[in-house]
Amino acid sequence: MLNWWRNHSAGERRLMAALGIVALAIFLWLGVWRPVMTGLDSGWERQGAALDRYASVRAKVAELRRRPAQRPQGDRLPIDQRIGQSAAEAGFTLDRATQQGTGRMSVNIASARAGPLLEWIAGLEQAGVTVQTISIVPGATEGTVAMQAVFQEVQP
Repeated sequence: MLNWWRNHSAGERRLMAALGIVALAIFLWLGVWRPVMTGLDSGWERQGAALDRYASVRAKVAELRRRPAQRPQGDRLPIDQRIGQSAAEAGFTLDRATQQGTGRMSVNIASARAGPLLEWIAGLEQAGVTVQTISIVPGATEGTVAMQAVFQEVQP
């Protein structure tokens, strides 16, 4: 390689060195700088969207905590019928709903939007069903959440 380099004139060596520097600069720009900056930009975008969703969920939770639980008057449906019927009316599919004794039920929803889900839970609380435990995590698709909860019927 050194013999090949020396067999060229000084002008050719300067030209090849300049082309090498240009090639290195292009490689660094296209192969390193642009991918890193694109990744950072999309990361900041995703973080902003996640913070917006987080703020929305926190606001809904705060609103739900401020609302007093109201008990319904009149005839009461069993908890499984009340939860199933209200979920269907709200447009949710219960992936698993298991009775856990009298007045207690475990429910899984694989995909729902956070706002309508929290409104549905608030409606249940107003109908006399409280949340014993709940786990809400990001869902499989963007903008959705998955929920696992245990509901308890409030005894009059």
